[in-house]
Amino acid sequence: MKKIPLTKCKRLCSLSIAQRLHSRCTQVDQNMTIINFNSQHQPELNSFVLGIQNGEFGLGFKVNEQLDLIDTAEFYKGGGFWISKLNREIVGCIGLQKLNNEIGILRKMFVKKELRGSDLKVAQKLFDKLKSESKKIGFESILLDTPSVAKASHRFYEKNGFSELDRSKIPTEYKFPDRNSKIFQLKLNE
Repeated sequence: MKKIPLTKCKRLCSLSIAQRLHSRCTQVDQNMTIINFNSQHQPELNSFVLGIQNGEFGLGFKVNEQLDLIDTAEFYKGGGFWISKLNREIVGCIGLQKLNNEIGILRKMFVKKELRGSDLKVAQKLFDKLKSESKKIGFESILLDTPSVAKASHRFYEKNGFSELDRSKIPTEYKFPDRNSKIFQLKLNE
């Protein structure tokens, strides 16, 4: 949600409404939180993720094709899963799966379309949380796969130090949905 200038609000509404709207817009970041996922969030998380995967990108995924949406808390043991909430609604999520002692996998990074690129920096805050936790765990690198159509995601990952990984260098135990995906890697010790 972008901050609305008070002068613009005044033109659109009466002063008292404009002041309330402006106050709400400047305080919205205080209402956004990043919390650890728990099983109570599962139905809302599934709806949020599938809405983006299928509604926005037309990928055709189903819950039963994604083990991490069947039991998210269990799937991400050894790593973590975080959701971003704004006014009690999930507006972002990110998961860290342990592949082995050296490598973590970034999965399920999604941000509500209306908030992408906003002053809230939902994606950046979620990623910073994941990166910090990855270092605490002791991972040396993070891998991720992302649909080739998600160009904005590619730019975000590259801006944060990821580089595209040649498929011949992917660890054999790394499983990903080969639906025209790109694979990226971030080395944490460089």
